[in-house]
Amino acid sequence: MSLRYAILGLLSKEPATGYSVTREFKYRITHFWSAHHTQIYRELVKMEAEGLVRSKTIRQSDFPDKKVYAVEEKGMTLLLHWLLQTPEKKETLSMKDPRLLRVSLLHLIDIDQSMAYLASYRDQHKSAQKEIKEWQSVHLESLNNEQFGEYLTSEFAIRYMEMWSDWCEWATSVLKEYKKKGDLNETQHVESDGS
Repeated sequence: MSLRYAILGLLSKEPATGYSVTREFKYRITHFWSAHHTQIYRELVKMEAEGLVRSKTIRQSDFPDKKVYAVEEKGMTLLLHWLLQTPEKKETLSMKDPRLLRVSLLHLIDIDQSMAYLASYRDQHKSAQKEIKEWQSVHLESLNNEQFGEYLTSEFAIRYMEMWSDWCEWATSVLKEYKKKGDLNETQHVESDGS
C-alpha cells in the first residue's frame, strides 16, 4: 500500500511517465524504498482506475507514444491525509531484517566465519555510505524546498549505514573477546556458498 504514496509523492513534484517514475525511484529514493518497474506500472493503472492520477497520451513520431501521469485532487488529498497521520505503534516496532536473522544464528558456524560475515556487512555499509555522500554532493549542492525531503532521507541513510558499520565493529569485538575466553563454539565449521 505504501508504494502508491511513494508514487503520488514523486508525481506531486511534476507529471511523469511510468518510465520516469521508475527512474526517480532509483535516483531519488533508492536509499529507503525500492520497487520493480512492473510493480510501479501495475500500481499506476490501479491508481488511475481509482481516480488518484490521470494519464495523458503523448503522440510521438520517432518513438512509441507515451503516457504522462499527473496527480488528481483525490490523489493529493489521500497523500496529505496519509502524510499527516500519526504512525501506528506496529509501524514503529515493525522490523524484518534477514541480516539480523542470520546474525541470530551465528552460533551455528565457526567464530572466524562469524567475524568474516560481520566484516563483509561492515564493508558493504561503509561503501553504501560513501555512495550516498557522493550522491548528496552532486544532487543536493544548493538545497531548495523540493529537495528538503531528499536531504533528510539521504542523511538518514548515511547515519543508518554508519550505525550498521559501527554495530558490526562492536559485534566483532564482542566475538573476539569471547574467542579469547574460549566461550564460543570454535569447532563447528560450515562451508559458505557465498550468499
